Amino acid sequence: MNLVILGAQWGDEGKGKIVDLLSAEYEVVVRYQGGSNAGHTVMVNGQKFILHLLPTGILHTHTVGVIAQGMVVDLELLVEEIKQIESKGISVRDRLLISDRAHLVLPYHKTLDALLEKRGKIGTTLRGIGPAYMLKYARKGARVCDLWDKDRFYSIIKDNLEFVEELCKKVYCEDFQMKVDEVVDRALESFEEIKHCITDTSSYLLNTKKSILFEGAQGTLLDVDIGTYPYVTSSNSSALGLSAGTGLPPKFFSNAKFIGVSKAYATRVGEGPFPTELKDEVGQLLREKGKEYGATTGRPRRCGWLDLVALKHAVDLNGLDGIVLTKLDVLDGFGEIKVCTAYRVEDKVFKNFPASLSLLEKAQPVYECFEGWKESTYGITNYKDIPEKAMNYIQFIERFLGAPIVMLSTSPERDKYIWLSEIIHGRKVASSDIC
Repeated sequence: MNLVILGAQWGDEGKGKIVDLLSAEYEVVVRYQGGSNAGHTVMVNGQKFILHLLPTGILHTHTVGVIAQGMVVDLELLVEEIKQIESKGISVRDRLLISDRAHLVLPYHKTLDALLEKRGKIGTTLRGIGPAYMLKYARKGARVCDLWDKDRFYSIIKDNLEFVEELCKKVYCEDFQMKVDEVVDRALESFEEIKHCITDTSSYLLNTKKSILFEGAQGTLLDVDIGTYPYVTSSNSSALGLSAGTGLPPKFFSNAKFIGVSKAYATRVGEGPFPTELKDEVGQLLREKGKEYGATTGRPRRCGWLDLVALKHAVDLNGLDGIVLTKLDVLDGFGEIKVCTAYRVEDKVFKNFPASLSLLEKAQPVYECFEGWKESTYGITNYKDIPEKAMNYIQFIERFLGAPIVMLSTSPERDKYIWLSEIIHGRKVASSDIC
């Protein structure tokens, strides 16, 4: 049985640890959208790994890591990331497959990213991801397979540099000095490091008999189609991106399990609506206790109470079979804990997540309040140790979402977690029997 792990909020939910943990039981791990704007942090034996392009499951030496066609790949950053992992004694290049159809992120994409962000602030990572997808859909992109033909690659880069130069000078009144030979040579130098990894990954995935875990990046609420547009990423970061991002038919996923990852509260990086955001000392306390700073950018994350309207949106549109709840321990010690169950805009109450940016910006959360627990949940690994008031909170979330909380992650360490409903393996511990 294959498994899909998705972010169910605005990213940064702790997917890295969950993918690392669960990929121990899978033979292939696939990234299928986004690029180096992702930042998956994993703690293994006290050692921190931050992965941006490589599938997190690559940290298990028995797995094959796949960078599928829906990703946009910065080859320089990929080679650097590979070398960093290999310097810690973990082989990568003998277990890595890179789609020949994946598009490349090149230096001029980052120039465009900075210009676009300067004109209209979205809060991007400035890694060139949006412009890479933009030129992909404008049919001006360079793909990994183009690197095999130096003349063709040179022609594509030359055409793109002329386009970007004209845009910079005539539209943005900015200077542009990038040289085609330098861009081509740097790309080909990185290509030499990983060219033996390049293959038709769609064909590989269709024909392998191995078990597969599909690893989403960012989060559902950043999906370009169903997220808080335009304050979103440039790809389908929900389950909508699976088929196009992997090159696999929708029927391929009919027997897969879909698991979403959510924090026990909510965070967001960058601009965009965030109905439950707390701009007071409570929000600051969540940030400090949760160490809420971006793995990719280092930016402080905006923090707030758990938004069940938004989370229900993610559960329904991804068809989630269950939720992994992370960072419950950050709520330890709070006297009162709130969860948002609806939005109020003037005299109207919304129970569904609205598409309209105007509505979301005006939305006032309708809260359900819970008495906090005064016991520590940090690092616990036995469901019997979950405080009763914490279990009340968990069960309320389950009932509202209509989906089980299948696991609690209780610290960044790989081995600190609790199965509540082990639907992946067929063994169930009913949460109603825990307290």
